[in-house]
Amino acid sequence: MNRFYFSSLAAMLVVFSSLAQTPLDEVVVSSPRLNVPFSDDSKSVTVITADQIAETPVSNLVDLLRFQAGVDIRRQGIEGSQADVYLRGGTFDQVLLLIDGIRVDDPQTGHHTLNNALPLEVIERIEIVKGPAARIYGQNALTGAINIVTKKTGEKGAMFSARRGSFHTTQLGVTGQDYNENQQHVIHFSGLSSAGYRNNTDLDNFHLFTHSAFGVSKNLKLLTMFNERKFGANGFYGYASYEDQYEETQSSLIALTTSFASEKAVWTPRIFWKRGQDEYILIRNNPSVYRNMHINNKIGFSLDTKLTHNNGNLSGFGAELSSVSIQSNNLGEHSRTIAHFFFEHRIKLENLSITPGFALSHFSDVDTFFYPGLDLGFRLNEKAKFTFNTGYTYRIPTYTDLYYIGPTALGNANLKAEKALSHELSFRYNAANLELEAAFFQRNSENLIDYVEVMVGDSQWLASNIHDVTTMGGELNSSYHYTIGEQLQTFIISYGYIHDDYTKTVNSRYALNTLKHNINVQLLNRLSSKWSTSFAYRYATRPLGGHFKVLNAQLEYVMDKLTIQLQGRNLFDADYYENLIPMPGAHGMVSLRYTL
Repeated sequence: MNRFYFSSLAAMLVVFSSLAQTPLDEVVVSSPRLNVPFSDDSKSVTVITADQIAETPVSNLVDLLRFQAGVDIRRQGIEGSQADVYLRGGTFDQVLLLIDGIRVDDPQTGHHTLNNALPLEVIERIEIVKGPAARIYGQNALTGAINIVTKKTGEKGAMFSARRGSFHTTQLGVTGQDYNENQQHVIHFSGLSSAGYRNNTDLDNFHLFTHSAFGVSKNLKLLTMFNERKFGANGFYGYASYEDQYEETQSSLIALTTSFASEKAVWTPRIFWKRGQDEYILIRNNPSVYRNMHINNKIGFSLDTKLTHNNGNLSGFGAELSSVSIQSNNLGEHSRTIAHFFFEHRIKLENLSITPGFALSHFSDVDTFFYPGLDLGFRLNEKAKFTFNTGYTYRIPTYTDLYYIGPTALGNANLKAEKALSHELSFRYNAANLELEAAFFQRNSENLIDYVEVMVGDSQWLASNIHDVTTMGGELNSSYHYTIGEQLQTFIISYGYIHDDYTKTVNSRYALNTLKHNINVQLLNRLSSKWSTSFAYRYATRPLGGHFKVLNAQLEYVMDKLTIQLQGRNLFDADYYENLIPMPGAHGMVSLRYTL
């Protein structure tokens, strides 16, 4: 089956290669480690630019990520109210989310990773680092990391947005930018409410984001973020019969960053405070039956250093020291100190680049982890390049994994950390009009954590170290840019395949049901300087059964300062489930944006 898909994709690329060419700007991948041009990077990185975000028929980060190869988003509501993110067959606890290089992982549970999602209006680009190259980011990056790079500059003024859609969905937002000789500011706040697409799936969200820079060189930067979500949780978290669940979450971040530079070095110190709050009620109108309240805090300091040597080689190293604590009526009170250190050195030998590196992490209540790795890049010419990555990654259990006591799930204080050794071989081709990447990967995981049935047919699930799993797969990503008349068009197609090899000994709840086949097609058409359309199609199958086809479309009209968008979602009216939750059928939304 996968042979057919790869052949079909290759044939389509050959057809499109005869069209006109339009050059693209070079993108620099700005991780907090080594900064190199995207075309020269030896990591497996997918970059989604602000232009691509604007042209994709979605209104939130959760739905945007669903159309990326190797990314599995399992929603439990609409408009990103609650969702889990998986990379390359891993679990939702094995993905690390960063905002401008700041780790915003939640020590309570990976279910809250996407609670930190930012509004699309303030995102400059998204960098998805998959596979062993993500080892340098530390805890939770077992299968990969997603770095959200926020907007820092832009034109002075304000943009007002309003959306109205199916299920009585309403969103209002304001984004403003201002700057002068010594400072610049970006601010956004928005509110979103919906009656929900079925019983007890209503939601009420609020987002606040600011980014300010001060000084003559504007290198003192202050970032703040606050997200609040209130939603009916009909059937969430494993049991469809629990129809009356309700949840409220908060996620906030404050970070102060500066930088000092010399001719050969850049030092970037940062202090930050990340806070998370989660209130869960089993029966919405009767909290006394079962209610959880969890509050966690992470306060830390980090220093990243980048060195440029006389021979052109690069070094990156840094350290982070943080204190993590949680107060919970269910999980108890716990705290830990985390010390993290990383080092990378990039050696450039004509067409060959060699980047060895390692990371070292110490958890005061768990253990010390050392995980080395190696990235290789061999350039065939200016457009074509082979890369190879290998390395170790890990994940320690969350506080929920360790201590949770619920009506259907129990934690396990004796859990071991998950570990994995990953390898990846990829080929990348970057021309003025065509970007193409084919990757093949393998991940050998040990001590995978999941909830398993205590007894077959029992309603209790126990957090356990289950299978040792070998995950193998491949991805094909391609993007073609061409013109019709004077208008730029973009055609994007990707395919992902994953196979898990393991000996099943227990029934598990979340793991080992990732996307087996995943096809994504996007067509971004500019009809004129004012009119444009975009289409996003996804086909996916899972090993435990089930497949679905989803088509989104968008029509946009730009009239001076006013932009009007009409979005249609799930236009095939597909009947499908994610995490046992039925997804909404065909629905739509009208959006207005006015710029001052």
